[in-house]
Amino acid sequence: MLDLSIYENGQNCKPETVTGTGEILEDLTATGKKRPWNERKRESLTMLELFKRARKYDSDVISDSRLLALSDCASWLEFAEAADRARKLARANFCRIRLCPMCAWRRSLKLFSQVSAITDAILAEKKARFIFVTLTIQNVAGQDLRDAIARMNDGFKILTQKSKDYAISAGLRKNLLGYMRAVEVTYNSRRDDFHPHIHCIFEVRPSYFNEKGNYLTHADWKAMWQSVMKLDYEPQVCVKAIKGSKRDIAEVAKYPVKVDGLLKVKDKEKAAKALVYLKWGIHNCRMVTFGGDFREYKKRLALDDVESGDLVHVEADAKELNAVAMTLFRYRADVGAYIG
Repeated sequence: MLDLSIYENGQNCKPETVTGTGEILEDLTATGKKRPWNERKRESLTMLELFKRARKYDSDVISDSRLLALSDCASWLEFAEAADRARKLARANFCRIRLCPMCAWRRSLKLFSQVSAITDAILAEKKARFIFVTLTIQNVAGQDLRDAIARMNDGFKILTQKSKDYAISAGLRKNLLGYMRAVEVTYNSRRDDFHPHIHCIFEVRPSYFNEKGNYLTHADWKAMWQSVMKLDYEPQVCVKAIKGSKRDIAEVAKYPVKVDGLLKVKDKEKAAKALVYLKWGIHNCRMVTFGGDFREYKKRLALDDVESGDLVHVEADAKELNAVAMTLFRYRADVGAYIG
């Protein structure tokens, strides 16, 4: 939380915003790692050019106003600075376009922070265990992407909803306390197709691992997913128990739609066509959902929506910062960096 008020000679005042310093932005995490503002902005500009190409194949893939917003995304960043030089983002102009690499990065930070806060709160109040599961299907063509995501979402509901009378998942549902589900879509340039899959964290009672007939082996998970999806092949499924540590959570708490695969494709026309399929394949789809305890604790902690919420203040447990200065940085394309 930012406290933009300071006391000077007994008077409460807000620090003025300083610009034109010539300082190159260096924004460090608590562990000293440099945040990749420059890299994400360059990627967003690459995505901008890709969207321009994509409009040749589908003029409705992005509007003029949204194209302008993408061009201007994070063109300026205003940071609050404490007396010890600690720095936090206070304001920015994010475009909020789902396929914008800058905004996707901010959402990934938000998702990681929220899932970390939720699991910490759960473990502080009750005994629970967590399972990290990845559910996949075979790659699909661009025109089939939307239908594939819908079928996977339906399959997931069968696994988790207690109202569903599905014997193979009864042991899981009996012990299921909550979950976080994220649909991820990656692009395979060599095959020119898409790989939709689901990453999820399941919160279960400790008895899930102890009571006979409840625990699902890796083979059980594969058979169960194949059955609910009505697949004529054995799907790949990854399952592992996790302790709820931030390192484990980081594996799943990444914003679901990865665009780096598209940005690295050398054939830009091919990438532009794939972008059209990706845009409409995920259009209006809910990519991140919380259920059970995850939904309840999210509400208790007053956390906003990962997909539509605030992209400036993305840390759920951010410490208060008493700002003594505000610095405005603008992106300079000629130097590829943010300059104060």
